[in-house]
Amino acid sequence: MKKYSDWFKVDLHIHTDYSKQTKTNDYQGHFDINILKQKLIENDVKLFSLTDHNIINVDAYKNYYENYTDGDPKLLIGCEFDIEVPKSHKTITYHSVIVFENDNFEDVEIISNKIERLYATKGVSKTERKITIDDLYDLFNEHNYFFIPHAGNTKSILDPYIGYDIQLCQQMVLLMPSAFEKVKESVRQTYNEGFDRIKTLDFKDKDDIPYINFSDNHNCNSYPCTNKNGDNHEFYCIKGQPTFESIRFAFIDPKSRIKKFSEVEVLMRFDNFLHSVKFEDNPVIENTTLYFSPNLNTIIGGRSSGKSLLFNILGKKINNNKSQIDKYGLDITNAKVKSFLDDDYKPIINYNTNDIIYINQGDIVNYFENNSLKDLILESGETENYKAALETFKTKKSDLTQLVEKLIELYSELYDVLNSNFTFHDRDITSILDSSYIFKSISDIEDNTDSFQTSAEILNLLTDNTEKFKANENWSFLPEELEVIETFIELVNAKNLLFDEVTKNYSKKIDFITDVKKIITDKNANLDLKGREKEASNTRYTTLNKNISDAFKIAKQVENHCLLVEQLSYGEIQEIKINDEVTVVLEVEKNESIKTKIIEGLSSISSTNLSLYQVLIKLALGEIKIKNLPTNSSDNLAKKTMTQVKGILDLFDKPIEYLKYSEESTSKNNSPGFNSEKYLQTILKSGNSKIIFIDQPEDNLGNRFITDKLIDLLRDLKFKKQIFLITHNPSIVVYGDAENIIMCNNNENTIEYEQYVLEEKEHQKEICTVLDGGQYIFEQRARKYNIKKLIQ
Repeated sequence: MKKYSDWFKVDLHIHTDYSKQTKTNDYQGHFDINILKQKLIENDVKLFSLTDHNIINVDAYKNYYENYTDGDPKLLIGCEFDIEVPKSHKTITYHSVIVFENDNFEDVEIISNKIERLYATKGVSKTERKITIDDLYDLFNEHNYFFIPHAGNTKSILDPYIGYDIQLCQQMVLLMPSAFEKVKESVRQTYNEGFDRIKTLDFKDKDDIPYINFSDNHNCNSYPCTNKNGDNHEFYCIKGQPTFESIRFAFIDPKSRIKKFSEVEVLMRFDNFLHSVKFEDNPVIENTTLYFSPNLNTIIGGRSSGKSLLFNILGKKINNNKSQIDKYGLDITNAKVKSFLDDDYKPIINYNTNDIIYINQGDIVNYFENNSLKDLILESGETENYKAALETFKTKKSDLTQLVEKLIELYSELYDVLNSNFTFHDRDITSILDSSYIFKSISDIEDNTDSFQTSAEILNLLTDNTEKFKANENWSFLPEELEVIETFIELVNAKNLLFDEVTKNYSKKIDFITDVKKIITDKNANLDLKGREKEASNTRYTTLNKNISDAFKIAKQVENHCLLVEQLSYGEIQEIKINDEVTVVLEVEKNESIKTKIIEGLSSISSTNLSLYQVLIKLALGEIKIKNLPTNSSDNLAKKTMTQVKGILDLFDKPIEYLKYSEESTSKNNSPGFNSEKYLQTILKSGNSKIIFIDQPEDNLGNRFITDKLIDLLRDLKFKKQIFLITHNPSIVVYGDAENIIMCNNNENTIEYEQYVLEEKEHQKEICTVLDGGQYIFEQRARKYNIKKLIQ
C-alpha cells in the first residue's frame, strides 16, 4: 500500500446468487467467492462489497474473511434494499445500496440478523421485502454506513418522490453520508440544480454532489460486465487508501477524490517527478524512507521539528542552488534520492533548470526589495553642463554597461544549459523501442517574426518618405522625374501586396501546425499506457537533443562576445558641476581591462593565458569558483562582476553616489501582501516548471486570498505539477486535499519524519494537534452543505 493518497478502483455493488432468493431469476450462473476474488484482483479492484437484494450472503462473507490475506481486495459489508415511501401513496420502490464501515464476520452476523428479524416482524415473503427510511434509521442507528441510492434510471430515488415532495428527497440525501449511483452524465446538471435550491448561499453553485458508478454485477464469471446487456463496465476510482474513511472523504470532496478510471489514466504522470528520499545512518535524522505523491505534498510540524531541514535537503538533492542546507552544518551524504525514472537511489538528481521552482521562506517579499535595486535607472540633472557631460560619455558608458550585462545574460544561458540534464535512462530506450505506436509531432517552421518586422518597417518607410520626397518644398521635379517616382511607388505598392500575401500564408502555416500538434497531443493522450509512456520518453529524448544543441549554440555566442569584451578600449576625462550640492569629476582612464577585473573576482586559475571565454566555460562547469560566494550562478557572477567593474563604471558618472529616482514602479507602490499574492499566482502558473517547492507560501498572504484563490489554484495545479509546501495553515492542507502529509517531530534532538494521509482518523488527530485551527477546518469540510435542517 502506498504511503500517500492515490487512486484505487472501487466496486461497492456486486451481487451473489442469494439475490435469487429475493428477486426471481435475478442472478445468472453459479456464484463462487473465489472466482470473484480472482476477477477483482485481475481488474485491480482494491475495495468492494457484496450487496444482494434485501438479504446478506453470510456464507460468502465468512468464506472471504476466513481466507483473507494482506494485499487482497478489502470487503465491506453491504446490502441493496428496496425502499418504499409510504407517505407518497405510491407502490413503487427505489433501490439503495447500504455499505457499512464494518469488515469482519461477527458484524456480518449481527447486521444480517437485524435484517432477518425486521422482515420476520413484517411477516412478508422474501420476494416481497421492502423497507422504509425510518426502518433503516432504527435498524442501523448504532452503525456507520453509506446511503447510495440509484438515480437517473430504473428504481431511481426520484420516482417515489416526484409529485409528492422532491425537496424532502433531496434533503434526505444531503443529510446522510451518501452519493448517487448509476446517474447518466446528461442528468447530473439537473440533479445539481435541484440540490442548489436547498443549499445555503455559501454552498451554492459548487460541483460537489458525489456521483459514482459500480458494476452491479450479477454474474461473477463475466465480471465486471453486468448480466443484462454485457456492456463493458467503466470503473470508478476513489483517491486515498482502501478504507471506509476514504469513501467518506470522497463523498465530501468528490471533485478531488472521485474520478472515472479513464480520467485517472489521463492524470497518470510520466514526467520525472521526485519519487522518494531515503535516510540512513544520519546523526540527526531517524532512518526512514519518504515516498512522495506526484501531486500535493505538505510538510508540517512544530518549531524546530525539521521542516525546513527536509525542505533544504530536498533542494540540495535536486541540485538547486537556492538550497540553504549549508547553514545546518549537517552531513547528508547518506541521504539518497530517487526519481520516477530511476531504478535505484542516487546521491543527487540533476533536473533541467526550468523544471524546478524553489522558493525559500521570505523570498517572495525579498524578491521585490532586491529587484528594485536592479530596476533603478540613472537620472540626469537639469543643467546644460550635466547634459553635455552625459552626451560625451553616454555612448561609451552605455556600450560598456550593455557589454557587461550582455556577458552576464549569455553566461546565465551557458550556466543553465551546461547544468541541464544530459542523461538518458534505460527505461526511456526500452519505451522508445517498444512496439506501441504514438503520433509523432511535426517540426515548427522557421520563425520569421523579426524578418517580417524588418520588411514591414522598410515598406512603411519607403511609402511615407517617397510621398514626402515628392512633395518637398525645397525642390521640384521634371515630368520624366515624376514618372520615375510614380513607377517606383507602384513597385513599392506591388511589393507591399506581395508581402501581405507572404505573411498571410505564413500565418496559415503556423495555424495549421498548431492545430496538427493539438490533434497529435489529444490523440497521444488517449493511447494506452505503453503508448503514452513511449511518447513521454520521446519527449525527453527531444529535450536531450535540444540541450546538446543549445549548449553548442550558446557557447559560440559566449565566445564571440568575450572577444568584444577583451578588445574594448575606453578612456575620457570630464569635470562637471551638476548643481550647488553635487559636483562630479568624470574621469575614465583605461588602466585595467574588463577581462582582468572579472578574472580577479574568481578563485585561482591555473593558467594566465586562458581567454575570458575559456574562463567562463570552466566557471559554468564548476572547475573554478566565484570568490566568497556559494555557487557559480549567474546572479552571483553578476554581483561579483558588477562589484569588480564598479570602479570603472563609476568613472563615467561619479556624482551618482546618491540620487533620488522618480520611477513609476509596480511593486513598490503596492503592499508586500498584494505583491506576494501576485508573484505567487504568477510563479505557480508558470507553464515550464514540473516541480514546485515553496517554504510557507501563506507568509504575507491574506486569509481571503488563501481560501478564495490559492486553494483552488493548488487543487487544479497539483494534477499537473508536483508540489512541495511547508505550511502552518490547515486550510492549505485540508481544503487543498493534500495527497501526502509529512509530519516532522524533534524527539530529543532526533528528527523523525512520518507520512500521514487525510483519510486516516488517527492521522487527522495528529494533524489537528500541529496545525492551529485544524479541528475546525476538518469539521467545516465535513459540513459542506450547511442545511438549516441539519442545525435544527
